[in-house]
Amino acid sequence: MNVLLKQAKIIDKSSSHHNSKKDILIENGIITAINDQIDVNQADKVISSKNLHVSQGWIDLKAHFCDPGREYIETIETGLNKAASGGFTKVAILPSTKPVMDQNGSIDSVFRKAQHSATLPLPMGCLTKGMKGDELAELFDMRNSGAVMFTDDRISTSSGVLNNALMYAQNFNGQITVSVGNASLYKNAQVNEGVASLKTGLKGEPSISEVIEIERHLRILEHTNGRLHLSGISTEEGARLIAAAKKKGLNVTAETHIMNLCFEDEKVLDFDTNFKTIPPLRKKSDVQALINALKEGVIDCVVSNHRPTNEDEKDVDFETASSDTPQLQTLFPALNSISKIDAELLVTILAERPAKLLKIKHNVIEDKGLANITIFDPTEKFDALVLSSKDKKYSPFNIDSLQGKVLGIMNNGNLKLN
Repeated sequence: MNVLLKQAKIIDKSSSHHNSKKDILIENGIITAINDQIDVNQADKVISSKNLHVSQGWIDLKAHFCDPGREYIETIETGLNKAASGGFTKVAILPSTKPVMDQNGSIDSVFRKAQHSATLPLPMGCLTKGMKGDELAELFDMRNSGAVMFTDDRISTSSGVLNNALMYAQNFNGQITVSVGNASLYKNAQVNEGVASLKTGLKGEPSISEVIEIERHLRILEHTNGRLHLSGISTEEGARLIAAAKKKGLNVTAETHIMNLCFEDEKVLDFDTNFKTIPPLRKKSDVQALINALKEGVIDCVVSNHRPTNEDEKDVDFETASSDTPQLQTLFPALNSISKIDAELLVTILAERPAKLLKIKHNVIEDKGLANITIFDPTEKFDALVLSSKDKKYSPFNIDSLQGKVLGIMNNGNLKLN
C-alpha cells in the first residue's frame, strides 16, 4: 500500500527535514519521497489533519497486559491494539503475570502472540525466579530470547539481589529495573502521607519510603559500577537524588508515571478509586518538581504504567480497590496537555529517550528510510472513540478536556490508523 502524509511537520532531530512541513510518500513501509508537494494520485491512502505531525515511533516502557493469567481483563493482542491506537510502535510489557515471565519460554510466548500486531512488544523478564526476590532468574537466556529489561515490578528488591544483578548484567549489557518504594513503609498504605491521609483517615505512604530506596539503590549502583533504571519516581527529593547521581557520573536512568505528572494528592479526598495508584499521588510541589526534572532530562521518560481493571477490582470501597488504571491511549494527550511540553520535547520524551535507554536504533525520517513512525495532531481534541467503555469508565482523566489526537502508526510495513 502507498500512503501519503500531506503537509506533515517532521519532528526528528536526526532528520535533515526536522521542523519542516512536507508531503511524505511511503510505499510498502519505505519512505520513497519527501517533498513540498506530492501528487495524491500516487497514493492509495492519504492522511491529513489541520496540524499534522510525524515523528519517530513512540515507545512506552511500562505496561501490563495480564496475559497469561487474567486474559479476561487484557490479552497481548488487545493490549498491543491499545498501544497502537495510543501512538506506540513499541511497548515494554511487565512480567508480573500468572505465571510470571521468568524464563525464555515465557518471553518467546509473548512474541508468538504478537505476530500480527503493528506494535512490537518488548517483553521484560523477572529479576528473580518466581518473582520471589531470592534467586536471580535466568537473565542471560531471557535476554537472548528478546527480553529488554529485568524487573520484579512492584516488589521491593533486596540489596543482595540488586548487587548480584547489577554485577551479572554487565556481562551481557542487561538492563536492571527496580521500583522505588520501601515495603516496610508503604505496607497497607492507600494515599500520600500528609493532607490526603489526614483528611481521609487512610494510611499514608511517606515520601521517605521512596527516598531511602533510591538512596540504597544508588549506593549499590555506585559500588557495582553497573547500569540501573529507577521506575515510578514520584517525589521532589527523589528527583534531586537522581540529579545528583547523574552529575556524579552514575549510569542511572529514571521514569515517572503519567498519573504522578498530572494529578495531586487532593484528588483522593472524594475517595474516587480511579485516583488510587502506586506510588500514590503526591503534593503539588512534587508534581511541579517532576515536570521540571523531565524537561531537564533528570527524569528520562514518562510511562503509562497501564494496568487495566474491571468492576470486581474497582467498583468497591477505596481501601479494597485495586490501584490499577488503563493509561496507554491517554498518555499522549495527557502529556500534551501539561504546560510547556511542546511537540519537540514530547517526541524527545516519548521516542528519543526510551530508544536511547534501551539502545534501540531508530529509523530516521529520510528518503529511502524505513517508516517506523507515529502520526499525530497535538492541537486536535482527543478522540474518545478509541477507548472501550470500560477503559473510559476507569480512566482518571476528564476525557472531554484532553487535547492531542493520534491518527495512526506505521511499523515494519504495518499501518494502523485510528
